[in-house]
Amino acid sequence: MTLKQQLTQISDTGFEKIPKAIARVLLDGIEEIKSSKLKQKGLKEGDIVPNLKLLDNNNNLRSLSEFMHHDFLILNFYRGGWCPYCNLELRAYQNLRQDFISAGADIIAISPENPEIALETSTKNSISFPVLSDINATMMKAMGIAFTLNDALKKEYVNFGIDLTTRHNNYNFELPVPAIYVINKDFEIVFRYFEENHMTRLEPKELIEFIKNNRNK
Repeated sequence: MTLKQQLTQISDTGFEKIPKAIARVLLDGIEEIKSSKLKQKGLKEGDIVPNLKLLDNNNNLRSLSEFMHHDFLILNFYRGGWCPYCNLELRAYQNLRQDFISAGADIIAISPENPEIALETSTKNSISFPVLSDINATMMKAMGIAFTLNDALKKEYVNFGIDLTTRHNNYNFELPVPAIYVINKDFEIVFRYFEENHMTRLEPKELIEFIKNNRNK
């Protein structure tokens, strides 16, 4: 089953279980992100990603350059371990990690969640690539992919038992639009996948093909 098929399956099941009013709040949130034009404002192909520092699972600050061991580095920005779509995506990329490495790229995952929570996400999904913490969404803001939950969404997240204040170690209620960037050794963005609808993600096999086709350019 492809990642897209898995995502569609949980979307269909999930929306069947929740009241229409709550579904409307979630869908309106997606439209609000689209209207903010983050996609147009954020970093794009050809832009340079800042070599910022992120926390690893041991609370150590690590710069992006420390993870650049191949021709390309994939930055996978995800919302959090509470998000079923993100967990499916992380596992899909983990399953093909060796294919990515063979093609000339490795992966790091980045969320606004604290290192303890990031470790839980990594462990429950059996992730072998680094799962890093961008506390206060510093890097996400630099990339132009961070947004703040509106009041209606905050309320529903609480009702769902998602305590972002504990998971993020702050009261900012900021999340990233799920996005994937591929950067080269000069930190130039050579590929971007940016989709405001968090229920849609990039198939890892498509990204592997891109990397294979661009490795020697």
